[in-house]
Amino acid sequence: MLTVWLYLAGAAAACGYAIAATMGWLPASMPLAAACLGAALTLVLVAAVANRRAPARLPGAIAPRPGAGPIPAHHDYRALVDGIEDIVFETDADAVFHFLNHAWKSITMLDVRVCLHTSLFRYVHPDEQALNREQFLTILSQSSDACRYETRLICHDGQLRWMEVRLRPRFDGHGQVCGTTGTMTDVHSRKRAEDVLRARDRSLSTLLDHLPGMAFRCRNDRRWTMEFVSDGCFELTGLEAVDLLNHPSYDELIHPDDRAYVWDYVQSQLAQHKAFHLRYRIRTRAGQEKWVNERSRGIFAGNGTLLAIEGFVSDISSQKRDEERAEREPLHDRLTGLKSRALLLDRIDLALQYGAPFMLLCLDVDNLKRINERHGRAFGDQLLGLLGERLAACCKAGVSAGRSGGDEFAILALEAPADPAPGLDGLARFAGSALGDRQLAGVISALTLADTIASLLDTPFEIGGASVSINARLGIALSLERYPDARTMLRDAMRAVYSAQWQSSGGTVRLAFAGEAARRSAQAWRRAVGEFARGFDTQGLQVSLAQVVPPGSGPAWAEGAACWHSARTGIIPAEHLFLHASRAGMLEALVERYLLAIYDQARPRLKPRQRLCLCLNATPLSAAVLRGLHGALAAIAGKAAPAQLDLLLPPCAEPGLTDLDAVLAGLRGNGIRLGVDLTLAAARDGPPLPDWSLLADFWRIRVGPGTQEAGRLERLLEIAARHGITVAVAGGPDTFAAQGRLLHRVGVAEPIAPDA
Repeated sequence: MLTVWLYLAGAAAACGYAIAATMGWLPASMPLAAACLGAALTLVLVAAVANRRAPARLPGAIAPRPGAGPIPAHHDYRALVDGIEDIVFETDADAVFHFLNHAWKSITMLDVRVCLHTSLFRYVHPDEQALNREQFLTILSQSSDACRYETRLICHDGQLRWMEVRLRPRFDGHGQVCGTTGTMTDVHSRKRAEDVLRARDRSLSTLLDHLPGMAFRCRNDRRWTMEFVSDGCFELTGLEAVDLLNHPSYDELIHPDDRAYVWDYVQSQLAQHKAFHLRYRIRTRAGQEKWVNERSRGIFAGNGTLLAIEGFVSDISSQKRDEERAEREPLHDRLTGLKSRALLLDRIDLALQYGAPFMLLCLDVDNLKRINERHGRAFGDQLLGLLGERLAACCKAGVSAGRSGGDEFAILALEAPADPAPGLDGLARFAGSALGDRQLAGVISALTLADTIASLLDTPFEIGGASVSINARLGIALSLERYPDARTMLRDAMRAVYSAQWQSSGGTVRLAFAGEAARRSAQAWRRAVGEFARGFDTQGLQVSLAQVVPPGSGPAWAEGAACWHSARTGIIPAEHLFLHASRAGMLEALVERYLLAIYDQARPRLKPRQRLCLCLNATPLSAAVLRGLHGALAAIAGKAAPAQLDLLLPPCAEPGLTDLDAVLAGLRGNGIRLGVDLTLAAARDGPPLPDWSLLADFWRIRVGPGTQEAGRLERLLEIAARHGITVAVAGGPDTFAAQGRLLHRVGVAEPIAPDA
């Protein structure tokens, strides 16, 4: 305010003299004029000096707090920039960093001092070098005042991070571009979220395209104008998705007789805001008529406005034909109560499509014509009814019986890959599965079922006080022969009926197999059964020995197994031996002789301090097997210098076997190491791990081409490593090619020559 008053006083002195002299109030003399002007000039100069020294204040500015110092003329803004979460940088014209704030280290985990005076492109992903150079040159050429783009930075340990880069030119004192300034914002989380959304969209699109039908979105007009269709539309309609979207009308594809019904039904459901399910016919591009099933619903806005119709259309032509056929044909035979021929053919077709192994047995009654001539047709019908009741009695899980016509019956039975039950049926399937021979497993299972059917026919039928016995022939067809359809399989099984020569034990049933491979397997099995029945000689047991070398410096051991060499038939595997012995009631004796033969022949070939593993993995554990095992161990203990023993057991045991844990604990208490053969468990369709497998000292897996699933074998090895269980894998060098990276966890079985 003082400055203002001084300016006003000087101006007033000069103006006052001028006005007074003009009006004649003051004399107009030069000395007086010079004095007034000098006074005015002095006041103005004093005001100018005071104005220069006074601190500038803005109107309304807040007065400084007591004790607060003045703001420095050159404030250091480095701390302010370092507090920014985004990366702030400055480069020269060669993209070399001249400045980086602390956010660079927090985001990239790289030291700022090390990265200064290095090129920006050094930290950019190679795939985006061209993009970064293009944007940088655009800024340097002043083609743009600023640019913005996204790129990936290479951070510490090679980690990648998405960044949004903003660049502006930097000018020197002459107005020339000398570099760039910019910021980088971390957008990695957003990019990952976008990638997840895109992957989800791709997965959904792939899922829709692979569904057996057409997903769609259309408008609610008479033409059903399509806004979206999945690629499944081609198989359904013969039109590509792009063609169907541009097709003048989906309504034209609907059968003319069904168009009005489809429109009226959809409109009634939409009016009630309900989903709709309808069936109708369409005509494909090639003119083929198909029945389709549509499940759809309207998509409504919040105010109730219909936006579109979304749904799925699938082909049900085969189902519709089956329904029409079922309406025309009965499902069950009125005389026997068994399934009808039509239903039986349908079941066979489904089994062929499913792909699981199964067998079809066709039974023909031989003497029904003579019985009808002697007792009358009504008597024969009663006989067929009773036969149907007996066949129905054997139809448990996985077995279906039906009447295919006249005196002909058919039995459809699924094969289990491995059955832990110790009965003859379970032993038969175990023998075939253990050898890895699906054809043999099917033959043995079929023969077991044929024996069951033969036993049903051995008992005479009592009708009206008369006792009648029947003879029958069986034709057996296995699905492994790759039949194209149910009628072909049924035809081949009936042809085998007419060539049936192999008689059952009771002589009431003769049987034959359809297919050359099945006939050869059945003949080989029949010869083995006959040879074993004539006389089993333990002197014919041939022992094979293999040395197992575990990883590291662990002690090696030798595995001993045996097979029977028959002079008439040749080599009979151990799996067959135990099955024959079980049927002959001498399983306990065979187990004892089998283990003693292995011990006596292997002991002279053992190396010093080498353990001997007795392989008893060719038969499921049962009470008879355990009794034979204890007998053999007692005999071995009586030897002059018994070797250290291991015992390899199968993964299957009798479900009702009592005190198995106590028996195994007793064996381990006597210094015997226990192993379990998981070859079957490692197969694609093998049984699960037995409960006591994790208590074993080691596992044994035989690896052969096509017998194991690599993924399941790897999981077994991981489980073993987690529980500290040694795994011995047997097989040639070629079989380990796929599992080469797993060899560091296992021991490998190497054959020991007889003269070793």
